[in-house]
Amino acid sequence: MPIYKIKSPVILFNHNDYGTRLLFQQGEVNPRNEIGKMGVGLHGWFSSLFYKTITIEATLINEMGRKDKQRFLVNRNSLIKYLGKAASATLNDEALIDLLHQKMIASTNLNQVSDEDKKKQSAAGEHLRHAGEHNQRSLSFSFWDSLVGRFLSWLYQKTVVSLDSFKKRFIFVRNEKELLEAGEILAKARFHEAYAEVPAYKQHMLRYNGKIVDTTTLRDIPITNKENYIKYQKYDSDTHKYGKYPAYGKVDTSTGTTGKATAWVRGDRELEVVKKTLELAEKAQFGNRKISYINAFALGPWATGLTAFEAMRNTGSVFATGPDNEKILDEILRITQYEQRQLQLEVSKFRTDNPNVTQEQGEVISSLITNIIRQVLKNRQADLEEVLEQQITKISLQNQQFINRYKDEIIELSKKLNAEKTQILITGYPPFLKDFAAYVKMKGYKLSEFSLISIVGGQAISEAMRDILIRDGFNDIYSSYGASDLDVNLGSETDDEIIVRKAIENNPGLARELYGVNKGLPMVFHYDPMNNHVECDNTEQSKDDLIFTTTRNDRSSPRIRYNLGDKGRIYAASDVQALLAKYGIFHKPKTPFPLMFIWGRDSTVVFNGANLAFTELERAVADLDTDGQILKKAFYSYQDAEGNDKLEFWLELNDEVDLFDDETMRNFAQQLITKLVGMNQDFRYQVEHLNDGTELPMVRFFKRGQSPISEAGGHRKQVLVFQKENLPEHYNFPNPDQCRGVSLLMSRSLLAESEENRASVALP
Repeated sequence: MPIYKIKSPVILFNHNDYGTRLLFQQGEVNPRNEIGKMGVGLHGWFSSLFYKTITIEATLINEMGRKDKQRFLVNRNSLIKYLGKAASATLNDEALIDLLHQKMIASTNLNQVSDEDKKKQSAAGEHLRHAGEHNQRSLSFSFWDSLVGRFLSWLYQKTVVSLDSFKKRFIFVRNEKELLEAGEILAKARFHEAYAEVPAYKQHMLRYNGKIVDTTTLRDIPITNKENYIKYQKYDSDTHKYGKYPAYGKVDTSTGTTGKATAWVRGDRELEVVKKTLELAEKAQFGNRKISYINAFALGPWATGLTAFEAMRNTGSVFATGPDNEKILDEILRITQYEQRQLQLEVSKFRTDNPNVTQEQGEVISSLITNIIRQVLKNRQADLEEVLEQQITKISLQNQQFINRYKDEIIELSKKLNAEKTQILITGYPPFLKDFAAYVKMKGYKLSEFSLISIVGGQAISEAMRDILIRDGFNDIYSSYGASDLDVNLGSETDDEIIVRKAIENNPGLARELYGVNKGLPMVFHYDPMNNHVECDNTEQSKDDLIFTTTRNDRSSPRIRYNLGDKGRIYAASDVQALLAKYGIFHKPKTPFPLMFIWGRDSTVVFNGANLAFTELERAVADLDTDGQILKKAFYSYQDAEGNDKLEFWLELNDEVDLFDDETMRNFAQQLITKLVGMNQDFRYQVEHLNDGTELPMVRFFKRGQSPISEAGGHRKQVLVFQKENLPEHYNFPNPDQCRGVSLLMSRSLLAESEENRASVALP
């Protein structure tokens, strides 16, 4: 039997559900676009007697990076399917191997490849769409689907109450394929319920000529969104079951980008389940440790404000401060001082029971226990007794002898105080944390002494900012993804997702193989398909729009195929795990939950947690530029060298218009900020809470043809939000005679100007 040498190194990928698969480092991970079909199948000597195989020789790279030549028996049919339409069973083995080499990229350095190979890598990402396309089940009535849907709805409610019961769910929904199918079945059940019980949804279906026939699938159902479904209704109550608000519930609001608040009514049953899911997430992350939440989100009826505050009540003590540095530090100091007092009392009692222990030795014990608990909080997987041994090596020999004499008692004392130790969580917008870290330092404290963890939301956090905040003293920073329209928490970030995101940031080839080029670093979350069924639109007009169907049966106002307007992608965890292995990162996620990549809205940017839409920038400029001297507009969103989020407004002037003088540009920039403050409540709120002298978004003016803004109405769609990733490589701004920026600092006058003064500004 011939042995074919493969030019690409290979990786053995082991998965609990799919067995051992062989990955080609220079080839695609899953060109078949099917769950579990990473690489090609293998056989041992005995099983190869029953299947057609091809013997190959390749360099195997193991988890330690070691390389060894090995031979493998590849399933021939699996290789044919891997190669796609170009291959067939009629080709001989040599032809199949030739095709395999043709499909591979040329370089083993996956991050530095030719332009042609970049195209191959980008095409690979299109073959990973299957997780976002679980929307092909027939929607016509099926007794079996109905029965399974009822069971899965019951199962979710029963298993969300505790971590132990949650683990039992996987007895019935055993792997990622069954998870995605469960989400689809539940989405089908919720669709039929909404059509039968929600007046607005039935009318929506009729308005868009939605009819169920034998071939109708979920992806054939008309999209709903805020404009065509929520705001379209004369009576909001029509979006609720039987046209009635729940008897007991709560009202959230989201200001969105219109300036007019939208109310979201939630029933008490739904809120209870939300609280249980948050409690479950907390238990999974922090075990049985006591939690003290400090809510630094803007307080008010917004879902991230008092709603989050209420949801946290079930999971620990709560203190709602809003973004108030002084109040937050005072609360942290109060908790810290209480715990230090408990430590003093325990050590004092220990000295009473052991009269030979001096006060100085008692202080050594206090310092040792403090450091032990601090390390256990920083590394939640650490064993307390092992940490004790490590800490003992850091003290003097004399004190080591003394500590070893009382080691058993000190271990017990450490365990008791560790069990009573509170984990402080601060929730808020990412920019606030940087300000808070600076404030703590200014007040003479070390942030690292408080063992803080933060959960951020409202906008993406850069990995540079995460690293800086951890360097400044936070133990960990996690993100959460939610939307008032749907749920406080749609996706969660854990250490697994952070590993994926950092890998993408450090490996441009990995980014290309996942989602192509010209996209910034996404946020990465896992989500539960039994909580929300998520699709990724693959139509030309709405490419990569994420579409959500609420799959729980406790919602008074369900959402069916609801488009938030966020761009993103859905991936099977196994596909991403296999891709990481190709890049030498062998990481096994803790759960089989699919991953959700979020870029947000391609016409929206975030300033300190406030969404600003391109339509608002366009309207503000149009209102001010009454003579039409400004032709094009765009946002520029980026992180500076220190990881701080920065925002600029780019304005390209019309033909024959020269750059204005500095005073005119500054006046226009001030009026533009003021106009936007008047149009957008969220933006106004964030600007109002800035200290005087804080840097505001820069307004940058370009002469005609000197900006990177794409031509609207031409052969390319206009780019509305620029980032480093969609600018030309090594881009530099033009000379000052072609481009100048105006930097503004926060001033109360921006908020105090009357409407008539900011209605227009005189441009030359």
